[in-house]
Amino acid sequence: MRGTGAPYLALLEIAAVPSKSKPTHQWQTRLHRAVRLPNKPPGLEQDGRAEAFTLEFEDGRTGWAHCGLARQQIDEHGAGDPDAVHAVSAWLIARGARTIDLHDARGRVLARGPISPADLGVVSEPVLGPLISICPSNAETIAALGCFDRVIACEDSSDYPPGADGVEGLERLGPDLGPDLDRIAALAPALVVASLSVPGMERNVTGLRARGIAQIVLAPRSVSDVLSELERVGRALGVEARAAAVIADMREQVAALKREAASRKPARVYLEWWPRPMFSPGADCYSNELIALAGGVNVFGGHPGSSLEISAEQLLAADPELCFVSWCGVAAAKLDVRRLTERPGLETLSAARSGRVYPVDERFTGRPGPRMLEGARIMAGFIARANIDEAEPRR
Repeated sequence: MRGTGAPYLALLEIAAVPSKSKPTHQWQTRLHRAVRLPNKPPGLEQDGRAEAFTLEFEDGRTGWAHCGLARQQIDEHGAGDPDAVHAVSAWLIARGARTIDLHDARGRVLARGPISPADLGVVSEPVLGPLISICPSNAETIAALGCFDRVIACEDSSDYPPGADGVEGLERLGPDLGPDLDRIAALAPALVVASLSVPGMERNVTGLRARGIAQIVLAPRSVSDVLSELERVGRALGVEARAAAVIADMREQVAALKREAASRKPARVYLEWWPRPMFSPGADCYSNELIALAGGVNVFGGHPGSSLEISAEQLLAADPELCFVSWCGVAAAKLDVRRLTERPGLETLSAARSGRVYPVDERFTGRPGPRMLEGARIMAGFIARANIDEAEPRR
């Protein structure tokens, strides 16, 4: 997902970064870098999101950290780093978690309880100076708030607002999972609008903190979160009235979608963010709500996490009535549904055999921001068509 925040997927995004600029670390503090190891941490082998790290300190020391969604542990060197809790919190939030349970090597609690994106970058008063956006949904949020004329640079994926007065007139900073943080420091923005909407973005948030760059961090998991973050960004930029108007309009759109969805029987839906390996949104993702507003139920919505790697066997067992292909970074015109319907192992998928596999532009399903409800409307149209087709007598 391009997001923000859907929704991208760590494996997809890292693979999409050219090898010469691929980040070698998972997070960065003022004292160390965390380099991911290939194996799962001991005791966390069953946690699909768990990762083990070597901590490389500037003074030559090395340490370790083991991170899972439910529990995290860090050695004595890492525990002594004042930015360690911030870094682990960023890693967790990027994977959909909102609680931390961090221990040192002896099992002593270093941090436990709720965590929030709002705590990772604090703006104490309205910012009136130049802005930098490092996520496409953030650029769209700034534009909706009428502040895009303040933006001086953005990452490579942003494509809205279009035109010379939009993103086409901005300096580009590199991929969203590896923007040039040193260049950002050189540009000296008053504020960077950062994101933790997908795994890997913790590199950006921790790297900005390590460089002393002011940031506000967004990571919405629901439409309600998007509205709250619009309010928060509006307050940070000094445009509270404009934010209130955008929020009111989105609430009206949500109400209209709910009324329409209530008139239909919910359809079982599979939303695919990437075909190989297959990824789909899990329980901790706003895409579930978009699907519900469209009149559907995510067949993988009961699985923990913001994004899931699934198999053909799991998809066959889930037996969705409709499938949507909405691949990360792929233009709508290039979304070829045959890559799902003709995929080995899915020949017997009922949605494929009935022709109920549809393309949906990932700019709407994968970006948690002001334009996300268009994704629900697109899916609602296909779901309504499927219901009509089902009601028609077979000839």
